[in-house]
Amino acid sequence: MNRIVALIALAATTAVSQSFGRFTYSVLYTDIRDDFGLSNTAAGGIGSLNLVGYLLGSLIVAFGVGRFGLVRTAKYGLTGVTAGLALLTWAPTTSVVVVALFITGVTASGVWVAAPALAANVLGSAHRGLAVGWISAGVGAGFVFACIFDVVMSDWRSVYGTETLIGIACLVLFSLVFNDSSPSSFAESPSPKTLQQIPGWLNLCATYGFFAISGSLAMTFTVALLEEDAGYGADSASLIYSLIGVGMVAGGFLMGWLTDQIGRNSSQLLSLAAMAVSCVMIATGHTLGATVATMVFGVAFTGVVTAVTAKVSHHLDAEAFGAAYAVVTIVFGAGLAIGPQLGGVIADSSGSFRPALLLAASCATLGLALTVADRVQEKRDLLGRHP
Repeated sequence: MNRIVALIALAATTAVSQSFGRFTYSVLYTDIRDDFGLSNTAAGGIGSLNLVGYLLGSLIVAFGVGRFGLVRTAKYGLTGVTAGLALLTWAPTTSVVVVALFITGVTASGVWVAAPALAANVLGSAHRGLAVGWISAGVGAGFVFACIFDVVMSDWRSVYGTETLIGIACLVLFSLVFNDSSPSSFAESPSPKTLQQIPGWLNLCATYGFFAISGSLAMTFTVALLEEDAGYGADSASLIYSLIGVGMVAGGFLMGWLTDQIGRNSSQLLSLAAMAVSCVMIATGHTLGATVATMVFGVAFTGVVTAVTAKVSHHLDAEAFGAAYAVVTIVFGAGLAIGPQLGGVIADSSGSFRPALLLAASCATLGLALTVADRVQEKRDLLGRHP
Protein backbone atom coordinates (compact mmCIF):
# COMPACT_ATOMS: atom_id res chain seq x y z
CA MET A 1 0.00 0.00 0.00
CA ASN A 2 1.33 3.46 -0.86
CA ARG A 3 1.80 5.23 2.48
CA ILE A 4 0.94 8.71 1.21
CA VAL A 5 -2.27 7.54 -0.45
CA ALA A 6 -3.24 5.64 2.71
CA LEU A 7 -2.65 8.68 4.91
CA ILE A 8 -4.61 10.92 2.54
CA ALA A 9 -7.49 8.44 2.61
CA LEU A 10 -7.48 8.45 6.42
CA ALA A 11 -7.26 12.26 6.61
CA ALA A 12 -10.16 12.61 4.16
CA THR A 13 -12.19 10.07 6.10
CA THR A 14 -11.78 11.98 9.36
CA ALA A 15 -12.57 15.26 7.58
CA VAL A 16 -15.94 13.86 6.53
CA SER A 17 -16.77 12.17 9.83
CA GLN A 18 -15.57 14.79 12.31
CA SER A 19 -15.78 18.11 10.44
CA PHE A 20 -18.71 17.53 8.12
CA GLY A 21 -20.66 15.14 10.34
CA ARG A 22 -20.20 17.01 13.60
CA PHE A 23 -18.66 20.48 13.36
CA THR A 24 -20.41 21.86 10.25
CA TYR A 25 -23.46 22.37 12.46
CA SER A 26 -21.44 24.93 14.41
CA VAL A 27 -20.70 26.86 11.21
CA LEU A 28 -24.37 26.79 10.21
CA TYR A 29 -25.71 27.24 13.76
CA THR A 30 -27.33 30.67 13.30
CA ASP A 31 -28.68 29.79 9.82
CA ILE A 32 -30.42 26.63 11.04
CA ARG A 33 -31.58 28.32 14.25
CA ASP A 34 -33.15 31.25 12.37
CA ASP A 35 -34.56 29.07 9.57
CA PHE A 36 -36.62 27.05 12.06
CA GLY A 37 -37.18 29.89 14.56
CA LEU A 38 -35.40 28.14 17.43
CA SER A 39 -34.10 29.53 20.70
CA ASN A 40 -30.43 29.17 21.58
CA THR A 41 -31.37 26.56 24.15
CA ALA A 42 -33.15 24.47 21.51
CA ALA A 43 -30.46 24.99 18.87
CA GLY A 44 -27.74 24.16 21.40
CA GLY A 45 -29.73 21.09 22.39
CA ILE A 46 -29.68 19.87 18.80
CA GLY A 47 -25.91 20.22 18.83
CA SER A 48 -25.77 18.29 22.08
CA LEU A 49 -27.91 15.49 20.65
CA ASN A 50 -25.36 15.12 17.86
CA LEU A 51 -22.70 14.69 20.50
CA VAL A 52 -24.89 12.44 22.65
CA GLY A 53 -25.03 10.31 19.53
CA TYR A 54 -21.24 10.41 19.45
CA LEU A 55 -21.19 9.21 23.06
CA LEU A 56 -23.59 6.36 22.25
CA GLY A 57 -21.54 5.51 19.20
CA SER A 58 -18.40 5.38 21.33
CA LEU A 59 -20.09 2.82 23.59
CA ILE A 60 -21.15 0.74 20.58
CA VAL A 61 -17.69 0.94 19.02
CA ALA A 62 -16.00 0.06 22.30
CA PHE A 63 -17.73 -3.31 22.29
CA GLY A 64 -17.91 -3.77 18.51
CA VAL A 65 -14.39 -2.96 17.40
CA GLY A 66 -13.14 -6.38 18.54
CA ARG A 67 -15.73 -8.11 16.38
CA PHE A 68 -15.60 -5.93 13.27
CA GLY A 69 -11.95 -4.86 13.29
CA LEU A 70 -10.48 -1.43 12.67
CA VAL A 71 -11.03 -1.22 8.91
CA ARG A 72 -14.65 -2.31 8.97
CA THR A 73 -15.37 -0.07 11.96
CA ALA A 74 -14.04 2.95 10.05
CA LYS A 75 -15.84 1.96 6.85
CA TYR A 76 -19.20 1.44 8.54
CA GLY A 77 -18.76 4.72 10.40
CA LEU A 78 -18.02 6.66 7.22
CA THR A 79 -21.03 5.09 5.49
CA GLY A 80 -23.31 6.16 8.34
CA VAL A 81 -21.97 9.73 8.39
CA THR A 82 -22.49 10.06 4.64
CA ALA A 83 -26.06 8.82 5.00
CA GLY A 84 -26.68 11.39 7.75
CA LEU A 85 -25.28 14.18 5.57
CA ALA A 86 -27.61 13.11 2.75
CA LEU A 87 -30.56 13.34 5.14
CA LEU A 88 -29.49 16.86 6.18
CA THR A 89 -29.46 17.88 2.52
CA TRP A 90 -33.23 17.25 2.50
CA ALA A 91 -34.22 18.16 6.13
CA PRO A 92 -37.65 19.85 5.79
CA THR A 93 -38.25 19.97 9.57
CA THR A 94 -36.32 20.30 12.80
CA SER A 95 -37.10 16.66 13.60
CA VAL A 96 -35.25 15.50 10.49
CA VAL A 97 -32.25 17.66 11.41
CA VAL A 98 -32.22 16.11 14.90
CA VAL A 99 -32.38 12.55 13.53
CA ALA A 100 -29.74 13.21 10.87
CA LEU A 101 -27.30 14.83 13.29
CA PHE A 102 -27.85 12.02 15.76
CA ILE A 103 -26.95 9.51 13.03
CA THR A 104 -23.79 11.39 12.07
CA GLY A 105 -22.84 11.62 15.74
CA VAL A 106 -23.30 7.89 16.38
CA THR A 107 -21.33 6.81 13.33
CA ALA A 108 -18.53 9.41 13.44
CA SER A 109 -17.11 7.75 16.55
CA GLY A 110 -16.29 4.60 14.57
CA VAL A 111 -14.00 6.52 12.26
CA TRP A 112 -12.26 8.41 15.05
CA VAL A 113 -11.54 5.30 17.12
CA ALA A 114 -10.12 3.33 14.20
CA ALA A 115 -8.24 6.02 12.26
CA PRO A 116 -5.35 6.71 14.72
CA ALA A 117 -4.48 3.00 14.96
CA LEU A 118 -4.61 2.62 11.18
CA ALA A 119 -2.41 5.71 10.71
CA ALA A 120 0.08 4.40 13.29
CA ASN A 121 0.27 1.12 11.39
CA VAL A 122 1.03 3.01 8.18
CA LEU A 123 3.81 5.20 9.66
CA GLY A 124 5.21 2.81 12.26
CA SER A 125 5.45 2.90 16.05
CA ALA A 126 8.27 5.48 16.06
CA HIS A 127 5.96 8.15 14.61
CA ARG A 128 2.78 7.79 16.63
CA GLY A 129 2.50 11.54 17.21
CA LEU A 130 2.86 12.28 13.52
CA ALA A 131 0.27 9.60 12.74
CA VAL A 132 -2.31 11.32 14.94
CA GLY A 133 -1.24 14.65 13.45
CA TRP A 134 -2.11 13.44 9.97
CA ILE A 135 -5.68 12.56 10.81
CA SER A 136 -6.09 15.72 12.91
CA ALA A 137 -4.94 17.73 9.91
CA GLY A 138 -7.74 16.07 7.98
CA VAL A 139 -10.26 17.35 10.52
CA GLY A 140 -8.79 20.84 10.15
CA ALA A 141 -9.03 20.71 6.37
CA GLY A 142 -12.67 19.69 6.70
CA PHE A 143 -13.27 22.70 8.95
CA VAL A 144 -11.84 25.05 6.33
CA PHE A 145 -13.91 23.55 3.52
CA ALA A 146 -17.11 23.70 5.61
CA CYS A 147 -16.55 27.41 6.24
CA ILE A 148 -15.79 28.08 2.58
CA PHE A 149 -18.93 26.23 1.53
CA ASP A 150 -20.94 28.38 3.96
CA VAL A 151 -19.55 31.57 2.44
CA VAL A 152 -20.07 30.66 -1.23
CA MET A 153 -23.45 28.92 -0.83
CA SER A 154 -26.59 30.78 0.17
CA ASP A 155 -28.49 27.79 1.59
CA TRP A 156 -27.28 25.60 4.47
CA ARG A 157 -28.79 22.51 2.87
CA SER A 158 -26.57 23.03 -0.16
CA VAL A 159 -23.55 22.93 2.14
CA TYR A 160 -24.60 19.53 3.42
CA GLY A 161 -25.34 18.38 -0.13
CA THR A 162 -21.80 19.20 -1.24
CA GLU A 163 -20.40 17.43 1.81
CA THR A 164 -22.49 14.36 0.96
CA LEU A 165 -20.85 14.09 -2.45
CA ILE A 166 -17.41 14.42 -0.88
CA GLY A 167 -18.36 11.74 1.65
CA ILE A 168 -19.28 9.31 -1.14
CA ALA A 169 -15.95 9.96 -2.89
CA CYS A 170 -14.03 9.43 0.35
CA LEU A 171 -15.87 6.18 1.03
CA VAL A 172 -14.85 4.87 -2.39
CA LEU A 173 -11.22 5.92 -1.84
CA PHE A 174 -11.05 4.35 1.63
CA SER A 175 -12.54 1.07 0.35
CA LEU A 176 -9.94 0.91 -2.42
CA VAL A 177 -6.99 1.60 -0.11
CA PHE A 178 -7.96 -0.52 2.91
CA ASN A 179 -9.43 -4.00 2.73
CA ASP A 180 -11.11 -5.95 5.52
CA SER A 181 -8.54 -8.75 5.47
CA SER A 182 -5.47 -6.55 6.04
CA PRO A 183 -3.45 -7.26 9.21
CA SER A 184 -4.40 -3.89 10.64
CA SER A 185 -8.10 -4.72 10.45
CA PHE A 186 -8.17 -6.68 13.70
CA ALA A 187 -8.66 -5.32 17.19
CA GLU A 188 -9.15 -6.53 20.72
CA SER A 189 -12.36 -6.21 22.65
CA PRO A 190 -12.17 -3.57 25.38
CA SER A 191 -11.70 -4.28 29.05
CA PRO A 192 -10.87 -2.07 32.03
CA LYS A 193 -7.53 -3.85 32.33
CA THR A 194 -6.56 -2.71 28.83
CA LEU A 195 -6.97 0.95 29.75
CA GLN A 196 -5.30 0.47 33.13
CA GLN A 197 -2.05 -0.41 31.40
CA ILE A 198 -1.66 3.34 30.80
CA PRO A 199 -0.04 5.16 33.77
CA GLY A 200 -2.36 7.83 35.18
CA TRP A 201 -5.27 6.56 33.08
CA LEU A 202 -7.97 7.98 35.38
CA ASN A 203 -6.41 11.44 35.36
CA LEU A 204 -6.04 11.21 31.59
CA CYS A 205 -9.75 10.42 31.16
CA ALA A 206 -10.78 13.34 33.39
CA THR A 207 -8.50 15.72 31.51
CA TYR A 208 -9.92 14.57 28.19
CA GLY A 209 -13.44 15.11 29.50
CA PHE A 210 -12.81 18.72 30.56
CA PHE A 211 -11.00 19.33 27.27
CA ALA A 212 -14.02 18.02 25.37
CA ILE A 213 -16.41 20.37 27.19
CA SER A 214 -14.11 23.29 26.42
CA GLY A 215 -13.73 22.34 22.78
CA SER A 216 -17.44 21.78 22.17
CA LEU A 217 -18.36 25.13 23.75
CA ALA A 218 -15.84 27.06 21.69
CA MET A 219 -16.55 25.27 18.43
CA THR A 220 -20.33 25.52 18.76
CA PHE A 221 -20.63 29.18 19.75
CA THR A 222 -17.65 31.06 18.25
CA VAL A 223 -19.50 31.97 15.05
CA ALA A 224 -22.61 33.05 16.98
CA LEU A 225 -20.47 35.17 19.33
CA LEU A 226 -18.71 36.89 16.45
CA GLU A 227 -22.00 37.65 14.70
CA GLU A 228 -24.26 38.63 17.59
CA ASP A 229 -21.88 39.90 20.30
CA ALA A 230 -19.02 41.30 18.25
CA GLY A 231 -21.06 42.56 15.28
CA TYR A 232 -19.31 40.68 12.48
CA GLY A 233 -21.13 39.88 9.26
CA ALA A 234 -22.03 36.23 8.62
CA ASP A 235 -19.37 35.76 5.94
CA SER A 236 -16.65 37.43 8.02
CA ALA A 237 -17.54 35.29 11.04
CA SER A 238 -17.38 32.10 8.95
CA LEU A 239 -14.01 33.04 7.48
CA ILE A 240 -12.57 33.83 10.91
CA TYR A 241 -13.99 30.56 12.22
CA SER A 242 -12.29 28.74 9.35
CA LEU A 243 -8.97 29.74 10.90
CA ILE A 244 -9.64 27.09 13.55
CA GLY A 245 -9.39 24.60 10.71
CA VAL A 246 -6.23 26.25 9.38
CA GLY A 247 -4.77 25.98 12.88
CA MET A 248 -5.76 22.32 13.06
CA VAL A 249 -4.06 21.58 9.75
CA ALA A 250 -0.88 23.32 10.88
CA GLY A 251 -1.18 21.77 14.33
CA GLY A 252 -1.60 18.31 12.88
CA PHE A 253 1.96 18.36 11.61
CA LEU A 254 3.52 20.81 14.10
CA MET A 255 2.08 19.23 17.26
CA GLY A 256 2.58 15.70 16.00
CA TRP A 257 6.25 16.45 15.48
CA LEU A 258 6.49 18.42 18.73
CA THR A 259 4.90 15.61 20.73
CA ASP A 260 7.53 13.21 19.41
CA GLN A 261 10.27 15.74 20.30
CA ILE A 262 9.41 17.20 23.73
CA GLY A 263 7.18 14.47 25.10
CA ARG A 264 3.47 13.93 25.50
CA ASN A 265 3.00 15.65 28.87
CA SER A 266 4.88 18.80 27.86
CA SER A 267 2.95 19.04 24.61
CA GLN A 268 -0.35 18.57 26.47
CA LEU A 269 0.52 21.29 29.00
CA LEU A 270 1.44 23.76 26.27
CA SER A 271 -1.70 23.00 24.27
CA LEU A 272 -4.15 23.34 27.17
CA ALA A 273 -2.59 26.63 28.26
CA ALA A 274 -2.85 28.01 24.72
CA MET A 275 -6.42 26.77 24.47
CA ALA A 276 -7.50 28.56 27.65
CA VAL A 277 -5.94 31.85 26.58
CA SER A 278 -7.37 31.64 23.07
CA CYS A 279 -10.93 31.09 24.39
CA VAL A 280 -10.62 34.26 26.48
CA MET A 281 -9.37 36.21 23.46
CA ILE A 282 -12.20 34.93 21.26
CA ALA A 283 -14.67 36.04 23.95
CA THR A 284 -13.41 39.63 23.64
CA GLY A 285 -14.42 39.75 19.98
CA HIS A 286 -11.42 42.02 19.31
CA THR A 287 -10.71 42.14 15.59
CA LEU A 288 -7.06 41.11 15.69
CA GLY A 289 -7.11 39.24 19.00
CA ALA A 290 -10.08 37.01 18.15
CA THR A 291 -8.78 36.34 14.65
CA VAL A 292 -5.37 35.19 15.87
CA ALA A 293 -6.95 33.31 18.77
CA THR A 294 -9.12 31.15 16.51
CA MET A 295 -6.02 29.87 14.72
CA VAL A 296 -4.19 29.32 18.01
CA PHE A 297 -7.22 27.43 19.30
CA GLY A 298 -7.07 25.10 16.29
CA VAL A 299 -3.38 24.36 16.88
CA ALA A 300 -3.99 23.83 20.62
CA PHE A 301 -7.02 21.59 20.06
CA THR A 302 -4.98 19.34 17.78
CA GLY A 303 -2.12 19.38 20.28
CA VAL A 304 -4.27 17.99 23.09
CA VAL A 305 -5.82 15.29 20.88
CA THR A 306 -2.38 14.32 19.59
CA ALA A 307 -0.83 14.14 23.06
CA VAL A 308 -3.67 12.11 24.58
CA THR A 309 -3.86 9.72 21.64
CA ALA A 310 -0.08 9.28 21.62
CA LYS A 311 -0.17 8.45 25.36
CA VAL A 312 -2.67 5.67 24.75
CA SER A 313 -0.84 4.45 21.66
CA HIS A 314 2.57 4.48 23.37
CA HIS A 315 1.62 1.86 25.94
CA LEU A 316 -0.42 -0.48 23.71
CA ASP A 317 -0.11 -2.26 20.38
CA ALA A 318 -2.44 -1.40 17.52
CA GLU A 319 -5.06 -4.02 18.36
CA ALA A 320 -5.24 -3.15 22.08
CA PHE A 321 -5.11 0.55 21.22
CA GLY A 322 -8.41 0.38 19.35
CA ALA A 323 -10.14 -1.08 22.40
CA ALA A 324 -8.57 1.30 24.95
CA TYR A 325 -9.06 4.38 22.79
CA ALA A 326 -12.72 3.49 22.37
CA VAL A 327 -13.12 3.66 26.15
CA VAL A 328 -11.26 7.00 26.33
CA THR A 329 -13.48 8.27 23.52
CA ILE A 330 -16.56 7.52 25.63
CA VAL A 331 -15.32 10.09 28.17
CA PHE A 332 -14.53 12.51 25.35
CA GLY A 333 -18.02 12.00 23.90
CA ALA A 334 -19.62 12.71 27.28
CA GLY A 335 -17.74 15.99 27.52
CA LEU A 336 -18.73 16.94 23.98
CA ALA A 337 -22.38 16.26 24.72
CA ILE A 338 -22.45 18.56 27.73
CA GLY A 339 -21.03 21.69 26.08
CA PRO A 340 -23.61 22.79 23.45
CA GLN A 341 -26.66 22.35 25.69
CA LEU A 342 -24.97 24.11 28.59
CA GLY A 343 -23.77 26.93 26.35
CA GLY A 344 -27.21 27.41 24.81
CA VAL A 345 -28.85 27.74 28.23
CA ILE A 346 -26.17 30.23 29.32
CA ALA A 347 -26.63 32.27 26.13
CA ASP A 348 -30.41 32.50 26.59
CA SER A 349 -30.16 33.40 30.28
CA SER A 350 -27.36 35.97 29.88
CA GLY A 351 -28.21 37.34 26.44
CA SER A 352 -24.61 36.80 25.32
CA PHE A 353 -22.33 34.04 24.05
CA ARG A 354 -19.29 35.42 25.89
CA PRO A 355 -19.96 33.48 29.14
CA ALA A 356 -19.92 30.25 27.12
CA LEU A 357 -16.43 31.03 25.82
CA LEU A 358 -15.23 31.98 29.28
CA LEU A 359 -16.57 28.67 30.59
CA ALA A 360 -14.63 26.96 27.79
CA ALA A 361 -11.47 28.70 29.04
CA SER A 362 -12.21 27.54 32.59
CA CYS A 363 -12.61 23.91 31.52
CA ALA A 364 -9.33 24.05 29.60
CA THR A 365 -7.69 25.45 32.74
CA LEU A 366 -9.06 22.54 34.79
CA GLY A 367 -7.55 20.15 32.26
CA LEU A 368 -4.27 22.02 32.57
CA ALA A 369 -4.33 21.66 36.37
CA LEU A 370 -4.97 17.91 36.09
CA THR A 371 -2.07 17.57 33.65
CA VAL A 372 0.25 19.41 36.05
CA ALA A 373 -0.88 17.11 38.88
CA ASP A 374 -0.22 14.08 36.71
CA ARG A 375 3.25 15.34 35.85
CA VAL A 376 4.07 15.96 39.54
CA GLN A 377 2.92 12.46 40.43
CA GLU A 378 5.00 11.03 37.60
CA LYS A 379 8.13 12.74 38.95
CA ARG A 380 7.39 11.48 42.46
CA ASP A 381 7.08 7.94 41.13
CA LEU A 382 10.44 8.30 39.36
CA LEU A 383 12.09 9.56 42.55
CA GLY A 384 10.55 6.69 44.49
CA ARG A 385 12.05 4.17 42.12
CA HIS A 386 15.44 5.91 42.07
CA PRO A 387 16.12 7.29 45.59
